[in-house]
Parts: sequence; C-alpha cells; structure tokens
Amino acid sequence: MKILLPAGLAFAAPLPALGNLVWPALEAETRVTSVPIIALSLVLEYCVIRLLFQKGVGRSILYTIIANAVSGALGLVLRPLSGLAWEVSLGALVMWIFSWGTYNPVAWFSVPVIGGAVNAALELLAIRLIGKEKFTRKNFLVFWVANTVTVGLSTLWVVLRPPML
Repeated sequence: MKILLPAGLAFAAPLPALGNLVWPALEAETRVTSVPIIALSLVLEYCVIRLLFQKGVGRSILYTIIANAVSGALGLVLRPLSGLAWEVSLGALVMWIFSWGTYNPVAWFSVPVIGGAVNAALELLAIRLIGKEKFTRKNFLVFWVANTVTVGLSTLWVVLRPPML
C-alpha cells in the first residue's frame, strides 16, 4: 500500500501529451490486418508449412490457422511496439545522422524486416507448442522471408495509398 501512493502521484503529475506521435510501423499495421493481406499471408504460409514440415493438408491448415491467429493477436501489439523500439533506438540514430524525420526510407524498409521477424517468431513458437515441431534457424529464416513479403506488401500499400484522415 505504501508504494501505491507514490505511484498514483506520479500518474497525477502534469505531462505533455503527444497525441500526434505516429511511426511507420503503426501506419503499416492498418494494412497488415486487412483482409487481402491476411488472405495472402494464409496462402503463402500454408505453402511454407507444407514445404518445411512435410505435413498433410489437414495438419498444415491447422498449423497455418493457429500460427496466424497467434501472430495476429499478439502481433497486433508487438509489431507496432517493435516499430516504436526501432524509432527510439537505431531509427533515432538514422534520423540524427541524416537529419531525417520519422518517415524516412530506412524506417519504411525496417518495418517489414522487423515485423516479419516478429510474426515469424510468434508463428513458429505457436507451431512448436501445438505440433511439437522444431524451431530451427532454417525454419525461422524461411518464415521470416514469407512474413517479410506480406508485411512488405502492406507497407508498400501504405506508402502508395496512405490512409485518409
């Protein structure tokens, strides 16, 4: 109880509100969770799962659905947070070196690379837990490439047709 009072007072302190804080990964998330990208992702990852794990149609569909449900639910938070982590770490260095803002070519390139890695890790973890499959470097790299393609397409979609406010 003694710790709750100082914590409550800290939240009561007036702080500046930054309601306009947006970064490329958050923008791309609007398209990563769109029906066309999800459909493309399911088809692509079904093929990858069949190739990597050599399972039948039913088991491959099960792996695909569960893996994408996990990466969809957890990735909804983790992908934008990984983009924010980029913005305050290496992204800040890139912005400082080149005197660029948040929406720069390196940031847009990093969105699918980092988002693809987050999705690949979540999906392989789900497949490992439900199917007892191995989480190997090769599996991760193949899933990373597949997820980078789908996150990359959604990122390109945002760049070519930005969301209207």
